[in-house]
Amino acid sequence: MYTELLAKTNMIKDLCEESINRLEVVKKSESYEVDFYNEVKPFVDTTMELADSWRELALDWIKKEFPKNLHPNQIDATHENIQHISIQGFYQDTKVKRYKNMYESILYVLDNILEKVPTLK
Repeated sequence: MYTELLAKTNMIKDLCEESINRLEVVKKSESYEVDFYNEVKPFVDTTMELADSWRELALDWIKKEFPKNLHPNQIDATHENIQHISIQGFYQDTKVKRYKNMYESILYVLDNILEKVPTLK
């Protein structure tokens, strides 16, 4: 019933993991030069297209199923955080602690969805 939501949630998790892994590489490299139009923009555009459709699916699911401990404002905040980490993962001046906090916040919501969706049949 919610297979598309589950699939997109997993794809977003993969993209977020790719972002945090990229940040680690960028932070280790002293000479990393980001190419905005060939690296950042395509990745962010792809991520946000997926995140936009995921947001709509997640909000619909919440309105229909009323899951415990998940609310529309968390979906909106997660959507915004996904945008931030997809962009900031390319830049050396990114604050690692703040970035990891956003990443963990995203994972909390995504994992919560993955955990609760299958139980609601």
